[in-house]
Amino acid sequence: MSIVLFIASIPLFSQNLNRLSIKDAVNKALENNYGIITVKKSHEINELNNSWGNTGALPTVSFTGIGSESWNMNENDDYNNTALSGSVDLNWVLFRGFGARITKQNLEKLEKMSEGNITITVENTIVDVILAYYNVLLSENNMKITEKNMILSEDRYEQEKQRKQLGTSVKYDLLQAQNSYLEDKSNYLSAKSSYNNSKRQLNNLMAEPLETEYNYTSSFDVAAKDFELKVLEIKMLENNNTLKNQYINLEMAKLDVKSAKSAYYPTIAAGASGGYTNSETDYETLNNMDNSSSGFNTGLSLSVSYSIYEGGSRRRALQIAKINKEISEIETTDMQQQLKNQLAQELELYKVRQELLVLAEENLKAAELNLELSKQKFETGSINSFNYRDIQQMYSNISINYQSAMYNLIQSYHTLLRLTGGVIDDFNTN
Repeated sequence: MSIVLFIASIPLFSQNLNRLSIKDAVNKALENNYGIITVKKSHEINELNNSWGNTGALPTVSFTGIGSESWNMNENDDYNNTALSGSVDLNWVLFRGFGARITKQNLEKLEKMSEGNITITVENTIVDVILAYYNVLLSENNMKITEKNMILSEDRYEQEKQRKQLGTSVKYDLLQAQNSYLEDKSNYLSAKSSYNNSKRQLNNLMAEPLETEYNYTSSFDVAAKDFELKVLEIKMLENNNTLKNQYINLEMAKLDVKSAKSAYYPTIAAGASGGYTNSETDYETLNNMDNSSSGFNTGLSLSVSYSIYEGGSRRRALQIAKINKEISEIETTDMQQQLKNQLAQELELYKVRQELLVLAEENLKAAELNLELSKQKFETGSINSFNYRDIQQMYSNISINYQSAMYNLIQSYHTLLRLTGGVIDDFNTN
């Protein structure tokens, strides 16, 4: 559903510009966008943290080595003593109320949530880039509309100047034509500025130099699709990534309750140690007093500890965890309800914008024909300059309204995709 408003030849210099389609723009953003790079780095941290070594489930092994030498001076004889010792100790908490397993599950949830954050950031980036790309096309079309309007006003102004020279026009008409031309030129310059700003915004999203110029190859068009609210609701509750992360928050709140309960269990720990010692005493003259000793030692230990009373801190911690779980459940239900409401509103808006685009298209066809007929009548003197100016401005407004109606429908379409978690799939299939 589109109307070709202008058939303009591409300037020769633009053929040398880099061609950029919507897919190209999105791929550049996915590769270079700073927000995506940052959230991926955060995910790497959560991946590294998600290990059994961070849960306290694995044993710890330590080594201690000591060396010493002492010199002693006394009345009988001087002597020195050399001592060396080393030990390896292993400590392992065998059981602490399933705390290690719960901690590991929490770390897995955090990693999964960080994956969800990547998906959310990617979705937002895709939609932002697509809308920014279409905004470039919208701004370009608006610039062409104002340029065409300016050219028409300039032609009228030139005709009025010629008529004034021939004596068939009065100065008042010439001033009116001049004012119209200057007004339309001002509108064109503003539209051109908006176009340049839209290009910079797209470059910023792609993390490209702001002054980079492209030849935009995708067309400014939208394929009308029909949606059913119930189908969209099911997709949203299953695939909306913000909601998925909230589900993970709820699961983590439930794990916090289990973690608080684990404090009521005893702690069982085991240990093992092994060491070697060596000591030598060397007398200066009484050599028969010299002695040395060395030996190995090993040991095993098993301990069970249970905290009988901690001032009610465990009971309070469990109560707080249960309350936080209830809060998370309420927040999840609230988020589902808000998303359902937002989805219904966006779907209603999408359907309205579909109808508005059809009306804008029909209105534009009539405005184009009216402008062409009015131009002929003005040139033959059938209508005055005021009537022609009104029709010219009406055509300009209707043309811009049509472009805005197209962009608004594209925006609503991608908002529905974002709510239902279908942005990535839709982009990959197009």
